[in-house]
Amino acid sequence: MAIVVIVAAIGLGFLPNPFSSSPSGSAVQCRAPDPKVADPSAPHGLFVLSPPAGTRQPYYADSVQFLQDNPVVCGADFWVHWSDVDQGPSSPTQYNWTSVTSEIAPWVSAGKEVNLIFQTVGYGPNQSWIPSYVRSQIATIQCGGSPVTPLFWQPPYPQLYQSFIRAALEHFESTPGIGYIRFGLGTGGETFPLYDVGAPGCEAALNATGFTTANWTDYLLGMLDFEHSLAPRVQLMVALNNVFPGIPDNVSESVATRAAHDGIGFGSEGLEESNVDLNANGTAACRGGYCKFFNEFTEEVPLELQTYSASQPNGSAPTGSLTTLLPWALAEHTQIFELYFVDWLTAFDPNYPAYAAYHTDYQAVLASAAAVVGESG
Repeated sequence: MAIVVIVAAIGLGFLPNPFSSSPSGSAVQCRAPDPKVADPSAPHGLFVLSPPAGTRQPYYADSVQFLQDNPVVCGADFWVHWSDVDQGPSSPTQYNWTSVTSEIAPWVSAGKEVNLIFQTVGYGPNQSWIPSYVRSQIATIQCGGSPVTPLFWQPPYPQLYQSFIRAALEHFESTPGIGYIRFGLGTGGETFPLYDVGAPGCEAALNATGFTTANWTDYLLGMLDFEHSLAPRVQLMVALNNVFPGIPDNVSESVATRAAHDGIGFGSEGLEESNVDLNANGTAACRGGYCKFFNEFTEEVPLELQTYSASQPNGSAPTGSLTTLLPWALAEHTQIFELYFVDWLTAFDPNYPAYAAYHTDYQAVLASAAAVVGESG
């Protein structure tokens, strides 16, 4: 059905034809097996995180000119908000995917791969994308700077979200150009239960809902098993997170172990300079302890990293420079990189302010990484 819908939209002129020109050599390489990465047949490459999707957005034309045909770029990652596509069970057509297909179409047309990151809530008070029919049925929490956030683990939320996951996979797993899909099981595209939980009183408020690390872990593992039960034909991914920032727990270990068992790739959205720094015992201080699991499950599933924020080309905290982060992450068996749009502008766009000072170093490190994760046999 997904292919029929897209073909019809192309025929009616609503979407550009992704097959109107042959894909570039770089796109073919990125889609083919890569013997230089740990999981050669799985997705791999350097991807632009959330490029502008509208002609009126800043640097849209620059994105088209400098990135869409760039041989270092394997493709792009797009955030998909639940309420933007789910119109409710009473609607004649519950799921309207037009906003997504229109965003990804130019990249597919350029022969690039696109990846989808589904979100129900984001990282600020106005970033809640729960459909109204879902919100009327579930318990929520809002604290500090958090959005209105579901108590994800409490029924009927898991069942309602599973219905959406099933519909999204049925639509996109056969859509040309899709590389992988990550469903946010908590905040954003990640797996922690409440944004700004460190604000005064927020941890206590979360615990007062009946939240425990045990029931959170059970919820996450149940959702991974559900995704696996759908026998997806597209690679699925999941993020690793501690429940409370800076407080060690066993959640990431449980999620990584179950994900690997279920054939779901995993990664961290917190690559930053502190991960590279060494502890007193000489080991790297990885956020959430993901380095341990990267080494344990390498060659079993694809491993992914996204920087904590746009990088600081001058090396300043918290994220630091890609010149340090990318070589280190490659040594940790990472084969999928989600890099912020402005970092790509720094490397390749002469119109971007940071280009003059940093493009030489950024182009070099991106090309070096692409020679590993963007090649084919």
